[in-house]
Amino acid sequence: MRSTTDVLRRGFDSTLANWPLIAIRIAESILFLILIVGSIIAAIVPVAIAAGLSKFDFSDVDNAAEAFSRLVVDHWMLIFYVLAVAFVVLGVLMAIHAFVEAGCARVFVDAERVAGFRAFNMERWLRGGRTSWWAVFWIYNVAWGIAGLILLIPLLLTLVAMLLLSEPAPRVIVGCSGLAVSLLLLIPIGVIVGVWTQKAIAVCVPRAASASAALRIAWNQIRSDLGRHIAVAAIVIAVAFGGGMVLSMLTMPMSIFENAPHASPFVGLVFAPARIFTSFLQSIFSSAVGLWFLASYVSLTEEHP
Repeated sequence: MRSTTDVLRRGFDSTLANWPLIAIRIAESILFLILIVGSIIAAIVPVAIAAGLSKFDFSDVDNAAEAFSRLVVDHWMLIFYVLAVAFVVLGVLMAIHAFVEAGCARVFVDAERVAGFRAFNMERWLRGGRTSWWAVFWIYNVAWGIAGLILLIPLLLTLVAMLLLSEPAPRVIVGCSGLAVSLLLLIPIGVIVGVWTQKAIAVCVPRAASASAALRIAWNQIRSDLGRHIAVAAIVIAVAFGGGMVLSMLTMPMSIFENAPHASPFVGLVFAPARIFTSFLQSIFSSAVGLWFLASYVSLTEEHP
């Protein structure tokens, strides 16, 4: 049985050996940005302007509830249309991400079986995406659907408690408390679901398993070897957080100069190339860490004692 250090090292070596996957993940992020911005510009903004929402006054805080109710009643078809567009775009983004993840997992699985971990080629990546994207798509939907149902429990309890109260002050306190509890639950649940989905993908791709079977096997394997799975996830998350903080600190001197009193408006233009370069470094780092996480779980799943 491989140690946690060995699993992480193999995942790192596999990610480094198959570095073109990092470029694919960056390209995926750019495509996501284009699709999101394009859908907003092409589908939502023109309709909202045509409906006169740009003239809607949200500044009257005293009548905020009445204004919101009037917005829902007068423009319910527009709201339904916006939600439908958002739902379709989200589905497309999830399908693209499922294809990318399935292809990357296929490469990492094959890399475990070759010397030097060098297994990347576009044919292998595309074959993995075509073969497993549907199962991976449903892995995300089922896992995050269960997480959403769990998060609904405190929200529903909060709503019931607010309906039972008649005084405004207790309602506000209960509402804020319930929202705070839900936000606090979101962090651990998000981590658990992230671990579960990564493990399920590592199970699904080499076995050509269905989403339900992969999630079930993944959950059982995590429970039977909880220590190593938690250790791998904790170390990768710590590296991701620490590295992100370090890269963010690179922009602090630029922000100080830009926000200094009497700073010239051209200061922002001077630092623009540095900000673009830093943003590019952050994209590379986040993509590499995400692939390292997946490769480590593949190594953990494909080990042969």
